[in-house]
Amino acid sequence: MSINKDFINKIIEEIKVSIKIILEYSRDPFESLDDARKYSIRYHLIVIAEALSTLSIYLSRRLLKRIPETPLHAVHILMENKLVRGDEYRDIINIIKLRNLLVHRYWIINDEIIYNNIRRDFKNILAFINRVGNYVSKN
Repeated sequence: MSINKDFINKIIEEIKVSIKIILEYSRDPFESLDDARKYSIRYHLIVIAEALSTLSIYLSRRLLKRIPETPLHAVHILMENKLVRGDEYRDIINIIKLRNLLVHRYWIINDEIIYNNIRRDFKNILAFINRVGNYVSKN
C-alpha cells in the first residue's frame, strides 16, 4: 500500500501546532493560568494523543502490514520494528494514556501536575514525527 504524504504531513503539522501552543501557555506561572488556558492545554494534549494514535495505526497498517488492536498496540508494533525508539515509545504511550484520563476520567485530573510535566519538553515526540516526516519526504 502506498503512503499518503499529505495525510502524514497534516498529522505532523497538527502535533507541532499543538505543542507550540502548549509550550506558549506553559511559559506563565501555573497560578496565573485561567481556566480557559488550562482547558486549552488539555485540549491540545488530546489533539497530540489522537494524532499520534492515528499516525501509529496508519504506519503499522501501511508500512508494516500489521493490524493493531489499539493505539497502544500500534505504538508497540512500531517500536518492535525500530520505527519508535525507547524514550519516544515511553512518551507516546504516556500521552495516549493521559488522553484517556482527560477524556474518560477528567474529574481526577490535576492540572498543576500536567503543567509541571509539559514544561519539560516534547523532544521525543518531535524527534519521532520529524523522523517520520523525513521518511515520507524521501519516499
